[in-house]
Amino acid sequence: MLTLKLGRVIINIVKNNCYFKFVAYFVFCSLSLVFSSPVFAVVDLTDISTGARPLGMGNAYSGGLDDASAIFTNPAALTLSNGLKFTSMSGSLLADANYLQVGIANNSALGMIGIGYVGAGVGGIPIVSVTASTVEVTGLSNYNNGMLFLSWASELNRFTSLKIKNVSVGANFKYLFQGYTGGGTTMEADNGRGYNADIGLLWQTSQWARLGLDAKNLFTFSNTGSENSLPPVLRIGGSFKILGDKAFRQNEDQEINLMLDYELIRGDNYPHAIHTGVEYYPLEILALRFGLDQKPKADTAGVGLENNFTAGLGLNLWGFAFDYAYHQYGEIGENTTHFFSIGYLDYKPSAKKKLIQKLAGSPLPPPIVVPKPILKTYTDVPENYWAGRPIEYLATMNIMPGFSDGTFRPDLPVTRGELAEILVKAKGFKLSEYKRIYYSDLRTSDPAAPYITVAVARKYMQGYSNNTFRSEKVVTRAEAAVIFANFSGLYVKDKIQEKVFPDMPVVHTSSPALASSKEVGLFEYLSDQRFNPNAPLTRAEAAEILSKTEYMKEKIKNFISMPIG
Repeated sequence: MLTLKLGRVIINIVKNNCYFKFVAYFVFCSLSLVFSSPVFAVVDLTDISTGARPLGMGNAYSGGLDDASAIFTNPAALTLSNGLKFTSMSGSLLADANYLQVGIANNSALGMIGIGYVGAGVGGIPIVSVTASTVEVTGLSNYNNGMLFLSWASELNRFTSLKIKNVSVGANFKYLFQGYTGGGTTMEADNGRGYNADIGLLWQTSQWARLGLDAKNLFTFSNTGSENSLPPVLRIGGSFKILGDKAFRQNEDQEINLMLDYELIRGDNYPHAIHTGVEYYPLEILALRFGLDQKPKADTAGVGLENNFTAGLGLNLWGFAFDYAYHQYGEIGENTTHFFSIGYLDYKPSAKKKLIQKLAGSPLPPPIVVPKPILKTYTDVPENYWAGRPIEYLATMNIMPGFSDGTFRPDLPVTRGELAEILVKAKGFKLSEYKRIYYSDLRTSDPAAPYITVAVARKYMQGYSNNTFRSEKVVTRAEAAVIFANFSGLYVKDKIQEKVFPDMPVVHTSSPALASSKEVGLFEYLSDQRFNPNAPLTRAEAAEILSKTEYMKEKIKNFISMPIG
């Protein structure tokens, strides 16, 4: 592209200066051959035809893009979204080279399957004849270069018995072709075709982070005509959701994604390059993008790097994506190029609803105010009581109800049978699903018997070695530490090195469980006071500790948000 313009400039110079005739012929022919040589192939078609979305983010993509551009970037990312997806991009570079990209993918019995095409061509390349005194254009030739893609991707655990979660694999099979039309047999002798392949990996390490690997141009299966090999390229990097839903920092209205790639090109003295970009959604349907795309360049020291800055924006309407990218190429102004892509991806209904309301000029409906449930109160639990709110929540949810006389009796000790009932009610287990466990001191008519059965079966509590349960025995704080650690599923060390409370020796049988329970805040109400391990656990303490478990915190949150009636 740039080489062709340079060639034309050289021809004009030659017409006015015979000294440059031979030099012009040599330079122009050399630059024309570069267009189809292995050296030029370092910048292959997929380097610019990834799509406007990745181009706007510095052409960083190994961490995975959830649209059809995954066909031309990291194919493993096709698994990030199900259903039909489509992408296309066309235009011209430097007004000389026309390019076209199109890709489509969908579900299949084997995983995600996609097909794609990338092509570029230059028409009207002058064929020159140089003699001792003249330079004559004897004809014109056209050059075309293209790739056909067959893409596949699937989650790895689909094909292995190993429990490998959140890892996807993908591959591209590529058919490459290039050639000249016109210009005689000398030009057409450089026509060629061949096959190549890419592989990709994607690992969702957390809700907000993905790591990816993309290995391109692994080998050439076969080749005819001119040399058409592309240099192997390895990219490693990631995609990080910094802001948004299920992101590093939660935000329901905005989203920020960071992409980062490290690229290695197998070739003589080629430097390693960085590609990075940011995608910001101030609205659900609008994306703003910025990036840095490093490219190898020739300099006086050999091959160096140039920093190309990029920018772009995207608009998503009813599943259709309209993306624009601005990409700088080197220091020559004509190389700065604008890219436009049109694609399709399953849309989010909420975005459609918001857009319709905006276009119709109607304001968004006011937020629904969900009335909080009326909490139960008790005469012996004052408004500012230290465990007042947990008592009210658990009583209203019928997990720890009060007594018929309108009291809760917060200082009343909790028995083992009562605590078993509280824990089972908190989890909402069905009593009929558990086979009855018999203890010599537990009567069938005891109302707590079914709850004790479930609590023991779930390993929250256990009986004594003489086959008794002692349901009427008062629970101590030390016993409560072990029971609530079991209920919460906490990891408990075999032994600890430091005291958890001043009066709890590290060798106490309950100290490891107490350490784990205190670490997650279950005994926050005691602060740095003495623990008093043999003190009875009161109803107020049981309510306070239970409300601090992760399970009950979520359950209480959902309860107070439920509509009434």
